[in-house]
Amino acid sequence: MMSKRCLHLFNRSIIQSRCNSRLAHCNTLCRPNPSPQLRPFSSLPARIIQFQTASTTRSLPAFLQFARTQLRNATHRDLLRSRYSSPRRPPRRPNWLDSINGNVIFVAVIAINAGVFLLWQGAKSTYQTTRDPTLWIFLRNNFLVNWENITSGRVWTLITSCFSHQDIEHILFNGLSFYFMAPGVMQVLGNSRFLGLYFLGGIASSVTSLVWNRFYKRESNYSSHGASGAILATIAFYACAFPRTRFLIFFVIPCPAWAFLPGILAFDVYRSVTDARTTTDTAGHVGGMLSGISFFLWRVALRR
Repeated sequence: MMSKRCLHLFNRSIIQSRCNSRLAHCNTLCRPNPSPQLRPFSSLPARIIQFQTASTTRSLPAFLQFARTQLRNATHRDLLRSRYSSPRRPPRRPNWLDSINGNVIFVAVIAINAGVFLLWQGAKSTYQTTRDPTLWIFLRNNFLVNWENITSGRVWTLITSCFSHQDIEHILFNGLSFYFMAPGVMQVLGNSRFLGLYFLGGIASSVTSLVWNRFYKRESNYSSHGASGAILATIAFYACAFPRTRFLIFFVIPCPAWAFLPGILAFDVYRSVTDARTTTDTAGHVGGMLSGISFFLWRVALRR
């Protein structure tokens, strides 16, 4: 009887010890392992602390830069930039002039200049042979800029004189200059803006000539052609847009555009002020070149 009881207690102790060991094993499996993220901040390596401090230091100027640029632009808009900058500017409406081949505009300008020149030569020849001044008077009243034409209401001479040449040397020099400079300017501006530059130069040249000769030289009967001013405006724009291009002075002497334009401008200003008696309207040349420079600066201002 005693032996059975001892055997029962022995088996019970074995079962209890097994249960305790299994329970301890389960507690060990269920106990969460300490994660590195749960360690206290003081136990992190110094390298991690240094990295986080450096990241915070570098991100601060970036945030300030964002606040000064993006946030400021969101509340303080520049009128000129928001109106003319390329990312926000709406596409320009297609113009029928720009849809035409640029060579057509180029040849048309040369052809009109050549046609008006031939009319001047015909008027001279007719007057010399028949003494009939009709064609000469017509051309003088409609293709020359002078104080009498403007005060008589013939203001269209400011436009028609942009295609007027009388002398062979005059049209040859202007024609060659236009032939070499105009195609590059047309590629930059397009047909419509190129014609705007051409007429702006001619009108500015004619107005400058009128005012200078009427009020400074006191010559009310002085007449001029606006074609030189229109072509010089084209040359001035070309020199500003491509300052490293080399020009050939008298088609022989090479000169960079950035030096050629100020030189010819200063030369014409000097001749205008000193009242040099020449057949060249130097005051009109100055007006044409200044209009070309102003047109270039205006185009640059719109792109900012």
